[in-house]
Amino acid sequence: MTRVDARLSFEFAPEATGAVVVHMEREAASHSGWINARPVILPQDEPPAPGMFAIFGGSPHKVPRLTWLPGAEGRDGATGRATVGLQHAGGPHAVRHLRDLGHPVPEGWRVTQDHPRRGLVAEVPAEADHAAVLGWLIEAGLALCEVPVTGLWRADIYD
Repeated sequence: MTRVDARLSFEFAPEATGAVVVHMEREAASHSGWINARPVILPQDEPPAPGMFAIFGGSPHKVPRLTWLPGAEGRDGATGRATVGLQHAGGPHAVRHLRDLGHPVPEGWRVTQDHPRRGLVAEVPAEADHAAVLGWLIEAGLALCEVPVTGLWRADIYD
């Protein structure tokens, strides 16, 4: 497997997502690339690496990782649905857990995966507001996070 390095990495605050949204708009316009984000945590709060028996249960994703991919351009020129992902340690049925926490998956989103180890994946309507999508992902990630966070997030932009 080939390692792909981010083209750009930077930290941002959840109340100041403008720089990330600009990159979402650029990636959406080009129908390429993706964005990952995760909360910044202090070194002493970094969870230990999963042990050799991690394959038998439990999530290795104590620190959530958000992913956003733009929709592909169809043959007719229309933009398809964007895809979002959330790797988390919230256990099975993240959709139900988030709903119970008062943070349901937005209407119009289509959940395609809700797995305790692989995470939550949903398709988002092409016309969805990028700032709103990112805001929901950040709030969902924090709701399912199992370690203390600093309040900042790190975005990695890929081509």
